[in-house]
Amino acid sequence: MIRPLIAVLLLLAAGSAQAQAPACTYDTCALRLRNRFWTGISLVQGGDARRVARLGLFAPHIDLLASANDSAKTHYLAFRTRQNRGGALLLVSAVFAGAAGGLLSEQATYDDHKTLFWSLLSVGFVFSVWGGADQVSARDQLQQSIWYYNRGLPR
Repeated sequence: MIRPLIAVLLLLAAGSAQAQAPACTYDTCALRLRNRFWTGISLVQGGDARRVARLGLFAPHIDLLASANDSAKTHYLAFRTRQNRGGALLLVSAVFAGAAGGLLSEQATYDDHKTLFWSLLSVGFVFSVWGGADQVSARDQLQQSIWYYNRGLPR
């Protein structure tokens, strides 16, 4: 007598729990990248474009992707690694360019520091290309992570 009663109560509880849980559908929870002139690139969610994260020189921590399924998480971690390395390389390139510009701002003439000036600019250019390539690769990893995240959402 008690077992059927417990079974009925469990079924009722399970049905009400499903009815109370807010559904995270594709329309409300899907992620996408949004480009704006003044605010840059943002990761937004849902049809109303709620900002989840803003992308910059270094990778933001995005809880949704960090706790997502294995495929989305793997690409998200690759994004973070490449974005942070690319940002650091771009900063190094700026330091080299600044040092080259600093040589010419002194009282010395261009002819006195010509070799050093072009060497610093060349090394800075190499770091800039390397950092830019890492950031392009990072953006690709982020887009793949978003795709895997969105693929798992119910329609």
